[in-house]
Amino acid sequence: MTLRTKLILLYSALVAVVILTFGLGVFWVIRSSWIETVDNALNETVQQVIKNSRSWLVAEFGAPSYIAVQLPELDTFRASGVMVQAWSKMPEQTDYKLDAKSDNLRNYTNPLDPSGLSTSEPVYHNVRVNGLELRVLTYPYRDLPNERILGKIQVAASLQTINQATNRLALLMLGGGALAILASFGLGTWLSSQTMKPIHALMQAADGISTAKDLKTRLRWDGPMDELGRMTCVFNHMMDRIEHLFGAQQRLVADVSHELRTPLTAIRGNLEMAQRYGMDQESMEAIHSEAERMSRLVDDLLMLARADAGHVMIEMAEVDLDTVMNDVLRQARTLAKDRDLTIKLTQMEPLRVRGNGDRLKQLMLNLVSNAIKFTPDGGHIEMALRRDGEHALMQVADDGVGIRAEDMAHIFNRFYQADASRARSQQSGGTGLGLAIAKWITEAHGGSIQVESEPGVRTVFRVALPLPEQPAAEPAGMNGALGRLGFNRRKVNTPEV
Repeated sequence: MTLRTKLILLYSALVAVVILTFGLGVFWVIRSSWIETVDNALNETVQQVIKNSRSWLVAEFGAPSYIAVQLPELDTFRASGVMVQAWSKMPEQTDYKLDAKSDNLRNYTNPLDPSGLSTSEPVYHNVRVNGLELRVLTYPYRDLPNERILGKIQVAASLQTINQATNRLALLMLGGGALAILASFGLGTWLSSQTMKPIHALMQAADGISTAKDLKTRLRWDGPMDELGRMTCVFNHMMDRIEHLFGAQQRLVADVSHELRTPLTAIRGNLEMAQRYGMDQESMEAIHSEAERMSRLVDDLLMLARADAGHVMIEMAEVDLDTVMNDVLRQARTLAKDRDLTIKLTQMEPLRVRGNGDRLKQLMLNLVSNAIKFTPDGGHIEMALRRDGEHALMQVADDGVGIRAEDMAHIFNRFYQADASRARSQQSGGTGLGLAIAKWITEAHGGSIQVESEPGVRTVFRVALPLPEQPAAEPAGMNGALGRLGFNRRKVNTPEV
C-alpha cells in the first residue's frame, strides 16, 4: 500500500468517525428533547387530575372504614392525543380495578403499563399497545396524611410522530454522512496528490542523481516554509554539501596523483640511470629524498583522514607557549641555513595554555616553513607571542610574495597552491598540506587562525588560542615572601637576534 493510499484512507476514516460520533450525538439530543417534551405533557396532565380529585373517609357498620376517591371528568384535563386511566384498590386487596378512563380508551380496559402498577414511585415506560408505541407515565395517588397509596393514574401519549421524525432525521443524517465521506475521500485524494508532489519531486531528483550522476540538481519551492518547504531546503543544502565533498574528493585524488607523480618519476628516472650506468651517490640521495617526500605526504594524508574521522586523540596538558616559540625559532633557522633570510622574535610574553606541545610546535613550524618557502632571499620573517584579551596570540609575518585576494579563501584547503609553478620551483619538498594541518591543530585546541596579506609587501598569519581562567589574585606581600624563599617567577629567555 502506497503512502498516498494510506493518507487517503486515514483521512476518510477520521472524517467518518467524526461524522458518526457527531451524528449519534445530535440524534440522541434531538430525540431526548422530544421525549422530554412528551414527558412534561404527561406529568402536567397527571398533576391536573390529582389536583381536581377529591377523597374522604367512609365508615361502615361492621366493616373497616376506607377512603373514597372522586375523580374529575378525565377528558377535561388530558392534552390532545393523551390517554388517561385511573386505577384503585381496596386496602385489603392487591389487585387494581379500573375506575375511570378517557374517551379515547373507550374499548380498552387493560392497563396501559401493567408493570407500572407494581411500583410505588412515578415511572415512565415505553410500551406497545395494539401495534402502537406509547409513552406511559404511571403516577401513584396517595392519601397525603398517611402517605398511603389509594390508586394509580396512568397517562400515555403516542410516539408515532416522534418515531417518524427521528426516522427521517436518521435517514437524512445517514445520507449526509455518506455524501460527506465521499466528499472527504475525493478531497483527501486531491490533498494527498498536492502534498505528495514535492515528495515525488524529491524522489525523481534522487533517482536522477543516482542514474545521471548530476550533483547540480536542485529543487524549487514556491510554497510556504512548512515541513515540505524545510524538507526541500534540507535536500538542497544536502546536495550542496554532497557536491562540495564530491568535488573535494575529485580534487584530492587529482592532487595526490599529481603530487606522487613527480617523486615517482624522479625515482624511476634515477633507477633507469642506475640500471644503465650503475648506482652512484647522487642517484641514491635523489631517490632517498623523493622517498622521504612521499612518506611525508602519505603520513600527512593519513593524519588528516584520521582527524576527519575523529580517530586522532590529542592529549592535553599545560604548555608554555614561549618555550614552543623558542624551539620553533631554532628549527626555523636550521631550515633556512642555506638561505639569506632574517628570522627573529619581535615580541614574547610568558603565556601558558592547555594543549599539546608537539602539535602546537608542528602548527608553528608549518607556518614558518610556509613563510620560508615564499620569502625570497634578503627577506625577513618575524615571530611574536602576546596576550590579546582572553587569548594567546601567536603570529608569523613575512615580507615575501604574499597571497592574492582570490586565493585567501582557499589557502587552507588540502593541496591548494596559490602559484603551483613557483611553489615547486623552490624544491622545498612541501606537500601542500601544511596549512590544512595547521588549521586542524588550531581548531582542535579550540582556537582560530586568520591570515592577512598584501601581495609583495607583507603576509601575517595569526593563531589565537584560549587562555585558561586566571587564578585568584595573590595576597599582598606574597611575591616578596616567595622571593626570600627562592621561588621567583619564571623568566623567559629570548634568543638574541
